[in-house]
Amino acid sequence: MLETIFIVAMMLFLFGITIFVHEFGHFIVARKCGLVVETFSIGMGPALWKKEVGGIVYKIGAFPIGGYVSLPQLDPEGMEKMQGENEGDRKTMPNISPWKKIAVSVAGPLFNIAFALPLAFLVTFTEPMPDHTAVGAVATNSVAYAEGLRASDEILKVNGTPVVDWYGIISEDLLAQDNETVSLLVRSGSETHSITIPSKSTQETMLPAMRPLLAQITAKDPAGVAGLKTGDLVTQVGGKPILWWHELSDSLQDYDGKQTTITVLRSEKTITMDITPKYRDDLEKVIIGVTPGDPGMLPWTMEGSPIEQVRNDASKIGRLFKALGNKKERGSAAKMMGGPIAIFTLLWFALKLGFLYAIGFIRFININLAVLNLLPIPVLDGGHICFALWEGITKRKVHPKVVSTLINIFAILLITLFLFLSWRDVDRNWNVSRFFKKAPVEQVESPVED
Repeated sequence: MLETIFIVAMMLFLFGITIFVHEFGHFIVARKCGLVVETFSIGMGPALWKKEVGGIVYKIGAFPIGGYVSLPQLDPEGMEKMQGENEGDRKTMPNISPWKKIAVSVAGPLFNIAFALPLAFLVTFTEPMPDHTAVGAVATNSVAYAEGLRASDEILKVNGTPVVDWYGIISEDLLAQDNETVSLLVRSGSETHSITIPSKSTQETMLPAMRPLLAQITAKDPAGVAGLKTGDLVTQVGGKPILWWHELSDSLQDYDGKQTTITVLRSEKTITMDITPKYRDDLEKVIIGVTPGDPGMLPWTMEGSPIEQVRNDASKIGRLFKALGNKKERGSAAKMMGGPIAIFTLLWFALKLGFLYAIGFIRFININLAVLNLLPIPVLDGGHICFALWEGITKRKVHPKVVSTLINIFAILLITLFLFLSWRDVDRNWNVSRFFKKAPVEQVESPVED
């Protein structure tokens, strides 16, 4: 119980720092540029705490999913309207140059990037990780095996796109699901060659070389029933030593519906428990309901110099936006998106794996937040930059009512998107949609009358 409370507190603290850094960037540059600041809020919705100091209201909102700095010269209608608060007198406020408005708008994302760099420096203290695109095992009856792919080979590119981890390999394969084949550039020893395999087969026919470290545990599957936890390192199955993830997967195939023992290392303690693996028809193999926690399978990187880490983080969100703009990849990319629930779930997993994993994830979120906020959407910083650029180029301000209407419309759309993604995240984790499905009506045959 105490561990859970601590993890939840750390989640709120780490995510809160990210929001604080972003909003503090807007706040401090706005003060330096002479803009009026009405409110500095961490969190949204009703205030859990607030205090006015020097004419500025500082508050903590009830919902830790964002924050804002109320700047009436940037947003004439203000965030107070969205928050249900009273607006101040804004008719006597001096004009601010569009270039100062741009500086204030850019400051939030820039502060996130600046904050991500020291976090990336901390990640460099983790142990060096193996090549995350190294293949651990290949199904001998697969096209990949027939094409010459073998364990210890490294996958360098998928459909011409460079990959640096196994997460990238799977993502590129999923994004190409409308194609019948996928091209892999492979390095075997000192030689490189290309192979062509069926699309969506990277998950089905090959496994990465990584430790059997557990990340997500599905409560209703054998792992959850047995009591396995995030951060457990599997060392044995049925008394047989396990060193790599593919060995864990292979060892389970002999226990379809049969009870066996699984041994894990948890916080330097060896724990053995009973488990009954089950067969999944859709995967066509025996599973226990876990996902790997090795860095090679994480959406964020845990290796490289600080600059390399930040560049990899930015490239991942950039690749997602590129896919969303591609007609063939748009559907697959949309399925890969997650909302606030996904963010907090991943942060929970990261903390369970270790504090430095959580630092790496917060670095990743800071870069994502910076890139996302620079999109030219009215409710985001990029939208304010567009309004200011228009004013700077044309020497005419966008009418306050136009700014307010666009911001409110896109705010509603953004909130709707967050709610949809949150619902989907909840359904993915706990399968709540099953409660809303109608039970199938049993068909009863009528007796044949002679």
